[in-house]
Amino acid sequence: MKVGGLNALWHSVPSHYWNLVQPASDPKYPWYAILLGYPVSAVAFFCTDQAMVQSVLGAKNLEQGQLGVNFIGWLKILSLPLFILTGVLCYVLFPNLASPDQAYMTMVTSLFPTGMKGLVIVVLIAVLVGTISSSLNALSTVFAMDVYARNINRHATEKDVVRVGRVTVLVGCAFAVLVALAIDSVKGLNLFDVFQAVLGFIAPPLAVVFLLSVFWRRTTRRTVNLILSVGSAFSLGVGVVYLWVLPPDKYSFWPHYLILSFYIFAALFLAAVLLSLTDKAGQENREAVEYGVLVKPTKRVRTLWGALAVVMVGLYLIFNGH
Repeated sequence: MKVGGLNALWHSVPSHYWNLVQPASDPKYPWYAILLGYPVSAVAFFCTDQAMVQSVLGAKNLEQGQLGVNFIGWLKILSLPLFILTGVLCYVLFPNLASPDQAYMTMVTSLFPTGMKGLVIVVLIAVLVGTISSSLNALSTVFAMDVYARNINRHATEKDVVRVGRVTVLVGCAFAVLVALAIDSVKGLNLFDVFQAVLGFIAPPLAVVFLLSVFWRRTTRRTVNLILSVGSAFSLGVGVVYLWVLPPDKYSFWPHYLILSFYIFAALFLAAVLLSLTDKAGQENREAVEYGVLVKPTKRVRTLWGALAVVMVGLYLIFNGH
């Protein structure tokens, strides 16, 4: 397709469609909600997810780990124009879809030949199975080794730990099925918003604990435990009320879910600081962590991260000015 034809296709899309692919200027996705809310989810997702953290810790040195994370950032940026262009093509080819959630499978079933359809389904299944497998493995490992063996039964044998890990996998599967059914019943939000909202209510306590534990040495163990337990219960409770009890499509008093996630983060952050400052016993018994000499990023790392920041800002300005 020539550049002129692509430009004509780009501008032939009705203006209201850009509300879906250009969230920064759409009232549905106000800029301040993205600026304040997305970092909370990003810190929790990229800094506490076991699969991602293990990959970074497996790097042969600090520079390679930093470059690996930078490479992931470039891949994430690459996905945005691919998603947007694919969405534009889908709207032009299939303008009468009942829901945006049908776009992907409609294009696959309508445009792909028979063999490619099967290949796409196989790839999707492989990705889902891999994701579910790694998640359940992480859940069973953390619960069996860190919770059961260290706190519930300190005299547990290896056989006991394995048995508890297997039971944890079964419980995790059942819980995942219930969560999937619950998410399917959410009204007033499309699939993208549901995913972001659920992550937004899971993320605040994780982000608070990570940031304070890394950057503030006065954070106590009691504070971390309270934020992860009571704080998580509070954040998820607000999420349940937001998504199911008083849904935003019926009750207009709610702020944007990203702003709500930031409010929860700010409240838990303040509570964590106050708890640490008032926890005298925790300050006295706090284990000192020796970080050693922190190595500064190399010139190559700084250059690539600077280039990534420039490209991100440039993409924002280009699509925001459409």
